[in-house]
Formats: sequence, C-alpha cells, structure tokens
Amino acid sequence: MSDNASRTGTDPVNAFIRADNSGIRKLQNVIRELREEFPGGLQQKTPIVLVPGFAGWGKPFLGAVNYFGGFSDLAAVLEAQGYIVISARLSPLSSNKERACELFQQLSNIEINAAGKGSGFEKAGDPAVPVPVSVDYGNLPLNSLQPKLAPETWPAVVHGSDRFPKPWKWSKTNRLTFICHSQGGTTVRLLLHYLSGGAPDDLPQFPTDDHRARAKAVITLGTPHKGTTVTDLAHFLLKDDVTKSAIVDLVTSCSFASRTSRIYDLGLDHWGFTRSGQETYLQMRERIGPAVLSWWNGTVNGLYDNSLPGVSALDILTASSSLNQSPTYFFTMAFCATVPFPKRTLTHQDVQEFFDLFPAGKLAGLLGIPHFAVKVLNVANWVSISPPIVKVLGWVTHVARRHLKEMHYFSQIPVPGEQIPRADMLLVLAPFAYGMGGLAGNDNKEWGRNDGIVNTVSMDGPDGWVKGATGFVDEVRMGRGKGGWWWYFGENNTVDHADQIGVFTDPVTNEEVEVMYKLFAELADQIP
Repeated sequence: MSDNASRTGTDPVNAFIRADNSGIRKLQNVIRELREEFPGGLQQKTPIVLVPGFAGWGKPFLGAVNYFGGFSDLAAVLEAQGYIVISARLSPLSSNKERACELFQQLSNIEINAAGKGSGFEKAGDPAVPVPVSVDYGNLPLNSLQPKLAPETWPAVVHGSDRFPKPWKWSKTNRLTFICHSQGGTTVRLLLHYLSGGAPDDLPQFPTDDHRARAKAVITLGTPHKGTTVTDLAHFLLKDDVTKSAIVDLVTSCSFASRTSRIYDLGLDHWGFTRSGQETYLQMRERIGPAVLSWWNGTVNGLYDNSLPGVSALDILTASSSLNQSPTYFFTMAFCATVPFPKRTLTHQDVQEFFDLFPAGKLAGLLGIPHFAVKVLNVANWVSISPPIVKVLGWVTHVARRHLKEMHYFSQIPVPGEQIPRADMLLVLAPFAYGMGGLAGNDNKEWGRNDGIVNTVSMDGPDGWVKGATGFVDEVRMGRGKGGWWWYFGENNTVDHADQIGVFTDPVTNEEVEVMYKLFAELADQIP
C-alpha cells in the first residue's frame, strides 16, 4: 500500500472506539504521531507471525472456527490490508520450550526462491494434506512410552506468499513481526533467548551467536508476563479422582486418531501419547494414563509455564538475553473483563427466606423477627460491621464444599473474590474469572482483575522493563525505543480473553478488535 488508509473500510486511526477501551485509543494516537514522523506510507515487507496461546489450535476448529478471528479470519483481514501473514501452529498444552522449538522450526522452513516459489509451508486455502516438519525438542523428562520416531510439527500457514520479497529466508535481514496472544508472548520471549545464543546444549539447531535481530517487533495481547492465577485455580479444581480421570480422557481422545485426522491435535506424540497399533480406546487409555498424570503434574507443560513460578523462572532465564540491549521493539496491551463485586448487604427478603428454612420460620415471620433482624443489619451497615454479600456467599460456599465432600461429590467450588465477570463475558470464561480472585492466599486485590484467563496486572510486561507508550514516538525520534523496553498501551475494559482473538465476539467488539490488529500491524511497519 502506498498510503496509510485501510484497503477496505474506515482508516483504523479514525475508527470509533468505545471510551472503555482506552488502550486501543492510545494506540490510535501513537499511530497518528508516527504518520506525522514518517509520512512516506507503509512498506509492508516484514511478514507478521500470529502466535497462538495456551489451548490454541492450528486448522479451523470443526472446520469453521479460526483461532485468530473465530468465524472470521484475522489473518485474512491483515492480508487484505496488504500484509504478508504467517499463522504458526503450536502444540496447545505444551511447555514454552517445546513451543519455541516448534515455532523456530516452522519459521526456519519457510523459503521463497528468486522465482517466487515457496517451500516448507502450507499456503492458506491449500486443500492438500500438509507435510509435517521435523522438530528437535532437546532433552525432556523420560517415560516408558516415548517413541523412537523423530518428533514432528505442522508447517506454518502463509497468507499472501506471492508478496514475499524474493528470495526470502528468515534471517537478521529478513525479519519478522510477532503478534502474540496469551502464552504466545512468553513462547516468543523464550524463542528470543534461544536466538541470542543462549540456547542450552540439547538444542543445537539454534545459532550460537546473537540472532535476536530476526525479530523486528513483538506485540503481546493478554500475555501473562508475571504468570496467571488461573493455573492455581486449575489445580484447585482438578484435585479429585474424577477430574484427574477427565485429564486422561482428554489426552486419549485427542490423540487416538492419526495426526491428519484429529479434530483437536494436542501435539503430544513425542511423549508417547499416541495410539499403538490397533489398540482400542480403553487399552490406550489404560496404557498412557499414569504417564499422562505424571506429565500433567510436572513442570514441562503449558500449565506450569503460565503459572507465577513458571514465568518467574522465565524472567530469571531471559533477563540478560532477550531484554537488555535488545534490537527488538516490544509492545503490550492489557485487558480486563471483570467488575468489582457489588457492595450489597442482606435485605429483608434474604433474611425472611433464611428463616423460612427452619420449621418455625413462618412463626418467626409472624412475630416480626426477620423485620427486626433487618433493622439490626441496617444499623450494622451504618457502623460498617455488617457482613457484605461477598462474605456471606463465601460462608455458604464453604458450607456447601464441606457437605459435598462428605457425600463424595465434587466439592472444589471456589469462593468469590473482589471481582466478578462482566455480564457480557463469554460464558465459558465466567467461572474462571469468578474463581481467580477468590483463591486462598491471593490477598493482593490487584490480582483479582482479569480477562477470564489472565490477571490484568500481569499483562503489561516483565517486571522492571515496562514504559508507558505515550512517550514512544519521542523515543523513536531520538533514535531510541528498543533496548528491551516493553511499551505498554494500557487497558481495554470491554474485551475478554477470547475477544482478543475475535472468538465468539459480539459485532461491536469484533470491529474494535480488528481495528486493534490493523493498528498494531501498521505500528510494526512504521517503526525504523
């Protein structure tokens, strides 16, 4: 494109964004400043890599739902703007080490020769079955199931490959921009550490000198840069034997068919979690069950790497390599889809219904005891000694948990915290949003705010390396802006974790999310 306007629709800088989404509004302002500073228009020669997060998927789920875009397709949206887009396909539950190895292998196998012919990737819309790419995961914890076959990953999907500069192979001069959702951000942080020459000896495929310049920019959306307490919630919910059995069933079900036939590929074949010969489902389940639980409860998986201890370990590992004096630009955006728990107290109706539970409840009502109790509560409210609803609900939850456990039912019900989900949050995320703030030991109120999966306070970037994006253009004007700083654009308060990638999103939010992606693509293109 020769100008900054959208090929289709409104210029994203002028698109209407609701006041609650101040992060996207700030991004619009920064783009306006960059256009004034660099008025020559867009080059669009640096491909954009879309990196999925935890529990993500590659090919459209059930043939219709894209990870980036849902029933729409954000890769196609960016391609329509003139960008070259690469969709990475990473194992959804794997550790950052495994995912970084997969991402490196997928991107290293994209080649465009001088005649414009490409190899080592799958073109968007190609009906042919993709050819897997070999990948080296290095040393992983051993179990008796692991096969001797070489591990493989799916190739990346390339949109707009005809516009690749020719010849092209990923290098310090043929750079990439990464737009990462959720765990995708920490995966790329580890990838950059490996590219710095800091890869361990068991990963010889990575360069021994500094190749961090292969990444022009890294953009993270809803990434747990300090970890997420949803992992604590997951361990809390998955304590009993029934839920542990469900984990084994999940892995067995998703790994039973051949890789080309799977609806949702976990990519855990290198752990031995795959069908052996013609064994039945139950035979496979019994064989792999103990190893699956050992893997799930270990530290080499995505659940651990997204936890507070897991990300803390990443911080220690990458502190000097992928941050300090980095040649890469880093940008972050945060999201919150919860609101404070309403400051409500018990009403006359609540008290009456409580007394109705007792055999003499009707008599108590006739004697006016509930009415008197409410008056007492009103006085207590006035002097701030009445228990708020959140405390009452917590007490009820503890009572329910105790009795359910005694009856051998599922009893891992989280108590409420300081935050509750917004009414428009995706329903499947709401229980996680509700439970994240109420975990025992989570006394820091800042950690209660979340997008349904990741705590908002964790999204701005690694501790000690965050700067507000308002001053970014001034830094660029003075020849700075890199050096490992994470430029933080702020919060958006109508966008949950699924909205950030356009999955099951209402039309208004979906338009704003598309604007956000267009703006970030332009930001990465405009910076020197």
